[in-house]
Amino acid sequence: MNTPHVRFGGTSWVVAGNFAENLKRLSRDVRDMEIVLFEAPGWSNMPMRSEVLALRELCGELEMTCTVHFPVDIPCHMERREREKSEDICLYTTELFEPLEPFGWVVHLVGRQDDPFPGCDLERWLENAEKSAARIANALPDKRYLCAETLGYDFTVAHDLVRRLGVSICFDAGHVIKLGLPVLEQLRKFAPETRIVHLHGVMPDGTDHADLSFFDRDCLRALIGILEEDKKERVVTIEVFEDDYDRSVEVLKAVERSWVK
Repeated sequence: MNTPHVRFGGTSWVVAGNFAENLKRLSRDVRDMEIVLFEAPGWSNMPMRSEVLALRELCGELEMTCTVHFPVDIPCHMERREREKSEDICLYTTELFEPLEPFGWVVHLVGRQDDPFPGCDLERWLENAEKSAARIANALPDKRYLCAETLGYDFTVAHDLVRRLGVSICFDAGHVIKLGLPVLEQLRKFAPETRIVHLHGVMPDGTDHADLSFFDRDCLRALIGILEEDKKERVVTIEVFEDDYDRSVEVLKAVERSWVK
C-alpha cells in the first residue's frame, strides 16, 4: 500500500506489545512506523539502547523505516529555562534513536492552551520557537529531518520560521480539518516544506485521531494526489491506535482500488 513517492506508515501503538511487535504487525500493510514516545513524571516508554539496536536490525529485515515523535512538547511561550528542559529531552532522544536513521523527527511547538494563537505574544513566541527548533535541528544530520507539526493553530504563523531555518513540516491533516481550515488548500501551501503527513479522522463531535472512515474519501484521494504532484519522497502516517488502525487500512485499500480504476 504505497504510491511511487509516498510511503505509508502506522504508529507504534497498533497492538499491545513493544516497538518490535508493532513493527512486525505494521510490516504486513505499510513501510514505516512512527515511534510515538511519552515522557512524564513516573512514566516513560523510552527504550534501552539495546532495544533500539535490535529494532534497527528488524527494520532491515522487514524493509521498514521509522519516524520518531518526540516525547515532549516545546513550550515556546515560556522562559528559556523551561524550554531547555524539553529541548534536552529531545536531544537525548535524537542520540538514543540515531541508529535507526529516522526519516523524520516530529516536534510540537506549542503555546498556551487557552489562546487561539501559539502564545499571547506572537513575536516572542516565534523568536523562542526559532531558537528551540534551531537547537534541535542542528543536532540532526540534516535540518530538513526536523518536522514541526501543524497543531491547534493556523500554521501560517510559523511558515516563515520553517523556511528560514530550513526545517520541514509534519502536515497533520486531521488537526487542520478540526480547525475548520480548507485542508487541500493548506496542503498545497505547505507542500514544499512537508516531509511527513499525519492522517486520522475527525468525528462530528470534534474527537480526532479516529479511524479513517471519518475522513472524506474524495478529500483523501485528492490529498494523496497533491503529494504525488511534485514527486518528493514523503511518509504518510496513519496516526490512529489499536483497532482504529485496521479499520483505517481498509479505507485506504478501498481508496487505492479506486486509483487503479
